[in-house]
Amino acid sequence: MLEKRALPIHKGKIARKIIEKEFGFQHNSLSNYNKLKKYEWVKGTIDSFESELLENEGEIAGINLEFGTPKRLNQLLDSLRQSPRKIPLNPQGDKAGRISLRAFAKKFNLPESALLRSTESWLWMRKMVKEFDDELYDKGIIGTRWGKEVPAIRQYLESLKHQRKLPVNELGKLNRMAVMSHFGLPKNQSTSIAEQRAPKLKKLFNEYDCIIQSENYSQYSGDVYLEDLKLLLDCNDERLVLDSSSRVISIKWLADKLNIGVGKIRSSLVLMSQIEQRTRELHLSQKKGKTKKSFNVFGAPHINLGATPFSVKHKRVYSFQSLVNLYGLCFAEKIGTAFIAISNSCATSSAKNKYLNIKRFFEWLADSSNIESEVFELLKSDKKISQQLFGEVCMRYRASILQENPKGNPNLKIISEFGSARVLPKYIFLTKGRTSRNDRNHKASLAEATVKKKDKDLIEKVLFDAAKYRDIEIRAGNDTQAFLNTLLLEKATTPDLPEDLTEAIHEITQSRLLEIRVVASRMFREWKDIFEQGPELIRAANVDTKEFAKKLAQRASNLRSWKDYLSNVLPQNNKDKTLSNLLAIISSEYSCTPPNEATTGYQMWNKKYSLVGGIQHVAAHLIPTREAISAALTLYLCESGANVSVALTLTRDCVKASNVEYHKKVVGHKERSKGKAIYDDLAVKASDDELISAVSALEYLAKILNSVNAAVDSDTTSLAMYFHSGKLQLLKESAFRADFKAICDTSSYLEKFNLVPSMLRPTVLLDIQLQDPTNLGVAQLMAQHEQGSTTEGYTSKLPHRIKMENQILDYQKTLEFVMTSGEDNPHTKLNMSEKEWDSRRKSAQRTGFGVYCSDRIIIDSSGKTSKCNEVEHCVQCKHNDSKKRMWVSADPESISDMIIWRTSLEQHEEAFLSKNSDRWEDVWVAWQAFYFVVLEQKMTRGKLSSIKRAAMEIANQKMSDDNFNLPEPW
Repeated sequence: MLEKRALPIHKGKIARKIIEKEFGFQHNSLSNYNKLKKYEWVKGTIDSFESELLENEGEIAGINLEFGTPKRLNQLLDSLRQSPRKIPLNPQGDKAGRISLRAFAKKFNLPESALLRSTESWLWMRKMVKEFDDELYDKGIIGTRWGKEVPAIRQYLESLKHQRKLPVNELGKLNRMAVMSHFGLPKNQSTSIAEQRAPKLKKLFNEYDCIIQSENYSQYSGDVYLEDLKLLLDCNDERLVLDSSSRVISIKWLADKLNIGVGKIRSSLVLMSQIEQRTRELHLSQKKGKTKKSFNVFGAPHINLGATPFSVKHKRVYSFQSLVNLYGLCFAEKIGTAFIAISNSCATSSAKNKYLNIKRFFEWLADSSNIESEVFELLKSDKKISQQLFGEVCMRYRASILQENPKGNPNLKIISEFGSARVLPKYIFLTKGRTSRNDRNHKASLAEATVKKKDKDLIEKVLFDAAKYRDIEIRAGNDTQAFLNTLLLEKATTPDLPEDLTEAIHEITQSRLLEIRVVASRMFREWKDIFEQGPELIRAANVDTKEFAKKLAQRASNLRSWKDYLSNVLPQNNKDKTLSNLLAIISSEYSCTPPNEATTGYQMWNKKYSLVGGIQHVAAHLIPTREAISAALTLYLCESGANVSVALTLTRDCVKASNVEYHKKVVGHKERSKGKAIYDDLAVKASDDELISAVSALEYLAKILNSVNAAVDSDTTSLAMYFHSGKLQLLKESAFRADFKAICDTSSYLEKFNLVPSMLRPTVLLDIQLQDPTNLGVAQLMAQHEQGSTTEGYTSKLPHRIKMENQILDYQKTLEFVMTSGEDNPHTKLNMSEKEWDSRRKSAQRTGFGVYCSDRIIIDSSGKTSKCNEVEHCVQCKHNDSKKRMWVSADPESISDMIIWRTSLEQHEEAFLSKNSDRWEDVWVAWQAFYFVVLEQKMTRGKLSSIKRAAMEIANQKMSDDNFNLPEPW
C-alpha cells in the first residue's frame, strides 16, 4: 500500500480500521483495543511499521504525497532556496511579496487544507512553510520591491548618519522622500504607500526617526538660538506671554524677543521641544496654588488649584490673575479653586458666562467709586462678613447692572452658588415668576378621565346642575377642573361619598382601579375556561392526525375520496365532533397554531372554523388570545403601577421568587433607560374572589407559552405573544391600547369614560401617595425613579396638593402659637377663643429632643395643676399615664434632632462622667438607650429607613454649618 501511495492515514497515523475492513481482520485487532494475546502480533506489526515511517519521515499525514512528509518537504524547500523564482508569491494585499499558500499547495500537489486550515495533523507543514517564508523575507529574497531594498537603504542611511547628513523634514523626522528618490522612487508617488506595502521599510524609517530625535540631530539654522531661548523661558509663570487659551506660550512673543521669524522656531525640533517642556511645567503649575494646600468649598477641603486654574471638564484656563493685585494671591487662589468646583456641574457655555460674571462682581467690589470699601476690606483680610451687609452689597450690585441696562435680565446665580459653596455669605437673588406654566409633565390619572362624546351633553347637565346646587365654580387650570368634574359627577350618582375632596377622590380612584381589575379578571377567566376545555375536547377526538395530514397532501390525486373522508372527520352536522377533531389536528400537526387559507392555501380551513365559532374561538382552546394577554397585562399594571412599555417587555420567566412572604417578584425592563430592570413584589393571591392576581395570570400564560410548540421564533421569549394570521405575534402598544378600551367598555360604570392604559401608572402612584401624603419616598420607591421630581409628575395632583396645603396650614398655626405664647391673653392676638388657642398649644409641645409631649400640665394628688419643664426626664416620665405623654413623630426633622442629640451625648460622655457621673446615669443614659432603639432598631426597615436617610442629611447639613452650636447635656 505504501509503494502504491495508498496507505490509509487518519489524524497523522495509520488508519487501522480501514485496513481491518479492507483485508478482513477482526474488528479492533490491529489496535488490539481489548488487549487479547492472540492479536498482539498483529498490533505489533502495524506499530513497528508506523514507528519506522515516523522515524524516517518525521510525520506521515501526507505519506501518500510527493512532498507530504517533513523529510520530503525539506528536500523541496532546499531546492527552492536555490531557485526562489519558482516560489509562487502573493501579487497584492497586506501579504504582497510573501508566499501564497493556496498557490504553493496547488503547484506542489499539497492539500489546501494543510496550509489554510488549523488541522492539527498538518501543523508541522504550516510551521515549516511559515519559517521558510520568514527566512526568505528577512534575507530580502522575497517580498515587495521596497522590502527587498531595505538592506541597501539601511547601508545608505548608516553612511549618511556618520557624515551627519541625514535628511530631516520640518517635523524633525527623517525625510523619506529624499531617501527613496535616491533609490528610484518617482517624485509623484507617495512614500507612505511603499511603507504600507513593506513593513520592514516602515520599521527602518521609524528607527531613524528615533535616532534623529534622541541625538538632537538637526540641519536647521534655528538651533543656534537654543541658549537664548532657554534664558527667555527660565522666568516666572507670570512673566511668560501666553496665547488666548492661557495654556500655550506665545511663539510670536518668543520670535520677537529672539528677533527671528516664527517659522524658524516652528521648523526647529530642538527649539520646539524646549518650548513643549516649559509648557508642561506651566501646566503643572496651573494645577496647584502657592499659598495654601487646600481651601474649604461646600464644607470640604479642595486642593488649591491656583489663581489661573485649569478646568479638566471644560479644557481651558480660567484666569483670576486680575484679582491678585486687588485682593492678594491667597484670595485669588481661593476664588479660582471654588470656581472650578462650582463650574464642574455646568456646560462650557454657561461656565464662561459665570466666570465673567463672578470676576466682574469682585472687580466691582474693589472699585471704591461703586460702594464703600468695607466689604472689600473684609474679603481682602479674610474676615467674616455679616449676612445683612453682604445682602445690601448684592442688591446694590444688581441695581448697578440694571441701571446700565434697564431691560436686561442679569444672571447672578453664580454669586448665590458661591454662597452655597460657603465661600461667600449666602444670598439668593429674587427673580420674576413665570406668567404662564406649561405643565408638560402632568400625567392624567383615572380620576381625571373625560367622558365620551356621546355622553357629554348628559354629563355636563348633571355637572352644572350639581355645581349650581352646591355653589361651586368650575375653572380651567392644570388638573383642577378635571378633578372637580369627576367629583361632581360621582357625587350626583353616589351621594354617600366623603365630603372631604381628597378622601372622595381617593375613594373614586380606588373604585375605578378596582373595577378595571374586576373586568380584566373576568375577561381573563372567560378565556381560561375556554382554554381548559381544550385538552378534554382533544381526548374526545377520533381522528388519526397522521392519516389526515397524509390524505390532505394527496387530496389532488383523488378529490372524491378526500371529500368523503373530510365529511366524515369534520362533519357539518356534528359541531362537537368537528371541534374536537380540529383541535386534535391543529395540536398535533400545526404546533397548536390554527392554519388558514393564507398560510396553507386550503379554503376548507375557514369553512370548518365558521362551523364551530370562528378561528379565534378555536385558537382560544389551544393558545392565549390577544384579549387574554391584554387582560393579564392590565392586571399587572393595576397592581405594579409600571409603565406600559415595561409591561410589553415581560418575558416568560418574568415571575421569580421573592423575599416578601406570600409575594413573587415580577421583572420587566425599561428600554428608554438602557434596559434598566424594573422589579415589583406582587401578591400571589388576590384579596377578593372576584379578582385574579397579576402573578397568577402571568404564570399561567408563561406555562402555556413554554409548553406549546407554537409557530414562533426560538429566540423570542416575550410573554406578550398572541395568535394572529396563523402564527404568534408580539403585542404592540397600539393593539394593547385598543384592547384596554374594549375591556373597560364591558363595564357599565367605565364605558362612559375615555380611558387609556397610560392612566394606570399615575393612578396607582397617586393612590399610594394619598395613603401617606407627606412621604414621597414610598411612591418614588414603587415607581423606581432616581429623582423625586420625576415622581411628582405623577403624584403632585389636586388631592395631594390639598393635603400638603393642610400640612402647611398646620405649620402656620404652630408658628402662630410659638410667636404669641409669651404674651398676655395670646388668644386675643390671633382673634380666637381661649379653648382653640389651648388646642394649638397642645399640638405644638415639642421638646427639642426629637420627641413631643402630649400634655405639659401636671395634676398632683391634691388636684393642684402645674406646668412640666423637666424635658430631660421625658424618657422616664413619672407622671400619671406617662406612656401616653411622650410620642415620636417619624418625620425627618424630628429624627434629625435625635441624631444631633445622640452625637452630642457621645461627644460629651467622657467629660460629663468625670464631673457628675450620678446625673449622667440618672438622666442621659436613658436617652442614649432610647435613641439606640429608635435609630438602630425601629428606623432600619421599610419607609422608615428612607426617613432616617433624609434625617441624616438634615443633621449633617446643620452640624456642618459654621454657625451651628452642638447642644450640651446639663
